[in-house]
Amino acid sequence: MRVLDLGVISNNERFRRRAELIARFFEFEFRFFNNDEDFFSNSGDYKGISCVVLDCSELTKPNEVAGQVQVAKQGAPESYILTVVSSKLSPEDARIVRTSGASLVIMENEYLSSSKPEFILSQVIRSTYIPIKALDLVEGSEIAFPIFHLLSVNKRFLKIAKPGYKVGHDFLEKYIEVGDLYLKRSDLPAWVQYTNLHSSEGPESHLRKCRLRFLQLNQSFLNLVLLITDQSSAASFAQGRELFEVCEGFAAELLESMADLKDPWSVISNSAIGDFGSVERAPAIAAYAGILSTQAHMGNPKEIMIGALLSDVGFLDLSPSTTEKVRQNRLNDFNAEEKMEYQKHPIFSLNQCLSRKLPLSEDIKEIIIQSHERMDQKGFPHRVRSDKLNESAMLVRLCWDLDMRCQVRMGEKRVDIKEVKQKLSESASSDTGNYSFIFLNKILKILNKPENNGDVIVV
Repeated sequence: MRVLDLGVISNNERFRRRAELIARFFEFEFRFFNNDEDFFSNSGDYKGISCVVLDCSELTKPNEVAGQVQVAKQGAPESYILTVVSSKLSPEDARIVRTSGASLVIMENEYLSSSKPEFILSQVIRSTYIPIKALDLVEGSEIAFPIFHLLSVNKRFLKIAKPGYKVGHDFLEKYIEVGDLYLKRSDLPAWVQYTNLHSSEGPESHLRKCRLRFLQLNQSFLNLVLLITDQSSAASFAQGRELFEVCEGFAAELLESMADLKDPWSVISNSAIGDFGSVERAPAIAAYAGILSTQAHMGNPKEIMIGALLSDVGFLDLSPSTTEKVRQNRLNDFNAEEKMEYQKHPIFSLNQCLSRKLPLSEDIKEIIIQSHERMDQKGFPHRVRSDKLNESAMLVRLCWDLDMRCQVRMGEKRVDIKEVKQKLSESASSDTGNYSFIFLNKILKILNKPENNGDVIVV
């Protein structure tokens, strides 16, 4: 028996078509079920189902929706249940649905017209696994979590070590050559405990600590974004503030851990995951921005990192057709309507944050809204005058460009960050309308600076 990626419970043709387009784009294995009874009867055909999308959009009473959620939960007790409800239901109704067993609740209009389903399903199904380095395993240590290897042929994860396995010399020698290994995202707390248990002084320990802090920033940020998408938590401003403060804390800890490294660039580029134009790229952009901000003595590094994290949250509000082109790096294929929508996403980003009452400073708000502006007023969304441009926002945009050049799909060979920095330096210098001369004078010194001279970041 095998694990099914996605089960869709609906007999509505439009609802099914939307789910199928997402599944085919991400190459999920999926199956349709006509109703909750059909699902309950046939879900046993699989060893497990990673995610279930439950169509309750035609039900108007929260208790009826809750009943269907409970049936789905009985059929697949370990599955993530994404419940789509009528847009007429109130946040309180959605809260009732959530407490009945739904993992996340979104409205029908969001399911059909926004890119929130793409983000949620990609995180739940495809991003179940997170990369770690074989170098971070300690010979002679015992692991409390399974470790996986990504097979290049079929992109499936093969378990290579079970909980209780004692890491040996031969194992390390074999898999250090491979580079990336993987563990389940749910095992991140156990990985944190393992890393802290085997911490020591020295370069290897500093690298291990930095990679761990980056993983923690990733996870805390994704938790925050999932909260933003969850309609059942519309009144939970305290929870949003709490998750925001967790992100702030990990951003500060990542800055501190990068201070101990000669080449923090390579650590981040070799750890980052996610597709082009996806919200999950934000932690890498934020980390690069933190490095540059600190080395160039430009702005407040932690605030710049937070601004970078949140500047593209508005991607969640883009239409499915726009999102598909963004994820495929086909921005030149936009039609007029898609281009207009895409250029509004910084506004969407700020609005998402404000709707959750996240405690943003005025500088962070300005970084978010100006993160795609240019000196020649050819940026977006407001075509701000050059004398009004925020230098920290320019830094975030530069790091967005840097990250775009670094991206590879999971399992592919990583790019050389030194070559990327050199090409970015050349590109930024030749595009005279993009950045200010004062900004470039500060940044190019950092981008062109060799990383093997023994210098470290000073935070």
